Amino acid sequence: MVNSNLFPSIEATGGESSTESRRKKPRISETEAEIEARRINEESLKRWKTNRVQQIYASKLVEALRRVRQRSTNEPDKVVSVAAREIRETADRVLAASAKGTTRWSRAILASRVRAKLKKHKKAAKKSAGNCKSRKAAATETNRIKLPAVDRKLKFLGRLVPGCRKVSVPNLLDEATDYIAALEMQVRAMEALAELLTAAAPRTTLTGP
Repeated sequence: MVNSNLFPSIEATGGESSTESRRKKPRISETEAEIEARRINEESLKRWKTNRVQQIYASKLVEALRRVRQRSTNEPDKVVSVAAREIRETADRVLAASAKGTTRWSRAILASRVRAKLKKHKKAAKKSAGNCKSRKAAATETNRIKLPAVDRKLKFLGRLVPGCRKVSVPNLLDEATDYIAALEMQVRAMEALAELLTAAAPRTTLTGP
């Protein structure tokens, strides 16, 4: 004769195992997400090393710099430092556009222009809240002293990479790796443009009026 008390215990055990399996599912999905993020990061790194991407970036940069130069000729009183900052921001925006919004840092650079316009409307409010800002800076300095060395370096890295102040460590490292590769491509493209301009300068002076 089979004891009927065994069946509830079997059902209870089955329920516990199903609960455990449900708990383990997020871990599996997180691992798959990390693998997918790593794959995308590897593809983006390969993309920044290709000559085609460098040539496309260089051509777009030249077009953008021509527009900046046209605006500067219309505004002869513009300070040199302001013009230099505008050129640097233009180069960064073209670089972010080359990433096609696939990374956090590129989206942050593209959105920085909109944020700059909003900051102009909030200058008066910031002046009235100057004391509050100084207290917040003091609290931030205190927290920086308490943080371990690794956390301080990660926090500093998050400030260097646009849009990565509040991301997880794996995402920060992926974004930083992609951002560094993009900056290396930017340097190569600018060096190539500088060589072309240097080679064309003597001919321009000889053939000029």
